[in-house]
Amino acid sequence: MTTVHELIQTSMSKWITSIFGWLIAVILANGALVHVANILGKGKAPWNEFPPIWRVMDVVLLVFNIVVVFGLALRQPWSVYVLFAGILLLQFVPYTVFRDQFVVEPGDNKTLNGLMATEALLLAVYAALICWQGHGGGI
Repeated sequence: MTTVHELIQTSMSKWITSIFGWLIAVILANGALVHVANILGKGKAPWNEFPPIWRVMDVVLLVFNIVVVFGLALRQPWSVYVLFAGILLLQFVPYTVFRDQFVVEPGDNKTLNGLMATEALLLAVYAALICWQGHGGGI
């Protein structure tokens, strides 16, 4: 029986999964730039005006994004675990369980829903590619 780690390792050497990993890395690199802009006060408002939870999340997500970007770019299997766990624990949980902490304006609910839907779709496609190509499917 093939382990999850073996599936990830095998699939990351296939070009389709590798390209999709790079796509996710580019998206996360863009997210890192957004967090840097926020921290430098170039976001919607000066950084010190945002609630403390937002400032903490900016820093944590910046580190997360950088780690995963480099891991995916270098095709390291551990980066897939970090990606899935990080999205779950740093995005889905806070934006559902503590949603009221992240909704300041009326449009924030829609933004969070769109963000989580996009992330869920990306993770689902990536997981499917890993399973498919890890079992020898594809080109």
